[in-house]
Amino acid sequence: MFDYRGLHDMAFLALYWGAAVLALLAALYLLCRRKNLLMHESGPEELLTIELPSGRKLRLGRPRRSSPRLRRWTAAALVAMALSHVWWYGVGQWWLVDDHLVRTLLVIMLDHMTLVPLLMGVLLAMLQDRRRPLWPWLLVQAPVAVLGAVGMAQRSWLLGYTLACWWQLGSIAVFITYYIYALRQYGRWLLMSYADLEHKQVWQSLALALVFFAIYGLYTSNMGALSREYLSQVLTVAIVAFLVWRAETLEELSDGGPP
Repeated sequence: MFDYRGLHDMAFLALYWGAAVLALLAALYLLCRRKNLLMHESGPEELLTIELPSGRKLRLGRPRRSSPRLRRWTAAALVAMALSHVWWYGVGQWWLVDDHLVRTLLVIMLDHMTLVPLLMGVLLAMLQDRRRPLWPWLLVQAPVAVLGAVGMAQRSWLLGYTLACWWQLGSIAVFITYYIYALRQYGRWLLMSYADLEHKQVWQSLALALVFFAIYGLYTSNMGALSREYLSQVLTVAIVAFLVWRAETLEELSDGGPP
């Protein structure tokens, strides 16, 4: 909410805090509710595993349930979205009221250090062929924190914002390149391990999610007019809905495929 553009717009404030509350409620739902509303969960008694002559196992009638790991990562990202709304409003209204440069660098750095790695964690949790570590992508965020801190200390927009954003753009580009490669591996794994067409097409929705999250991360951390701020909140609501839908409907795939 740069330069108080939305502070006197009641419709924007309602949308702003409504998006924050929606994200928080969605996170609580994913953490506290064990059963899905969007996907019927079958019991394990319907599971049947057969072994093919090649030695590969094929599962028929798999139990349908969402991944607890994906639900936890998604809930963490949603909590970060809600907190982002708090610090964007609170830092400017209750702290650093008269220091536009420092408060702007601070809230953008907080967004970069929370939303970006958590959304990366959500995307990696969607790939169920194997667990991929998140720590390399956390380390990549360290220069963002350093540049932000130095920029605030020296009151340098170049260091705290421009260079930090360019570094973040580079890290996101590297992650996208890596994720596309991982998606290709995941697609081959699904084709080899599961006979149903539904799972063979899952990777396509993950590719869409990757683009969606990249646009969200780049768009909502930049300054703009009130219309841009409205659109950023609409994007937040869309992201919350997408995350809940994906966490609920992306079926957990356990054993039965290649190790």
